[in-house]
Amino acid sequence: MAAGIYSGLTYGLKEARGGHDWKNSAVAGAITGAALALTSEDSSHEQIVQCAITGAAISTAANLLSGIF
Repeated sequence: MAAGIYSGLTYGLKEARGGHDWKNSAVAGAITGAALALTSEDSSHEQIVQCAITGAAISTAANLLSGIF
């Protein structure tokens, strides 16, 4: 589920913005992280925000590092 959400958002943002950059990855990662947090039984506001920030950070780092290696 997470891969589908992330892929769909990344593709949609790429088409909407006309290019693929770290901002697309950050937004897609944040939304995917928040969606995953919402699927847990006892999701609190703090947990949703933390998962969104973590998803954005991991996604952005992966995008930036893929250009280096």
